[in-house]
Amino acid sequence: MKNIFFYISFLMVVNTYSQSFSVQQNNVPLSGLPTDNDFSENTYLDALADDSLTWNIISDSLPSSWDFSNCFPNCYSIGQTNGDLVITNGQSYYLNCHIYPNNTSGEGFITMEITDGGGTTELVTWRGIAGSVGIADDFYKSNINNIQTIYDLSGKIVSDFKPNKIYIVQLKDNSFVKLFINNPQ
Repeated sequence: MKNIFFYISFLMVVNTYSQSFSVQQNNVPLSGLPTDNDFSENTYLDALADDSLTWNIISDSLPSSWDFSNCFPNCYSIGQTNGDLVITNGQSYYLNCHIYPNNTSGEGFITMEITDGGGTTELVTWRGIAGSVGIADDFYKSNINNIQTIYDLSGKIVSDFKPNKIYIVQLKDNSFVKLFINNPQ
């Protein structure tokens, strides 16, 4: 009887402090051209219990001429930065960000905070780049002295190029280019 009481108590404590959802991908890269109407990328939120969630855009570093909107799972209009969602255990929910570059090159990020009824929070960050894709072989040779920082697609700073990968390169004039690295030598 003692063991049954302990087991039931343990399950109640675990259930009380458990997160009711998980996000499949917390860092989501997306890219397009400055002339694109919009570009988007999605991840999914998986419900681990029935619950009510709130979401808020807590930060963004987009160029001032850019706009954005989110779909979670309904699509919201540009400028809406918060909302609610009731989730059902076992369901997956579409979680998306659209960036509208409005003919402006650049890069930036949008971070959404999702909180469940128990106060557990997860962050999802979309890192967007609007710019041209080039082959680094020629670019690297002609711009080696203009490179300020090299980023991989997860947003980490890297020290050099590796073949067959895409990188975001920040130049000394603070502009950004997206490069597919074929052969960095």
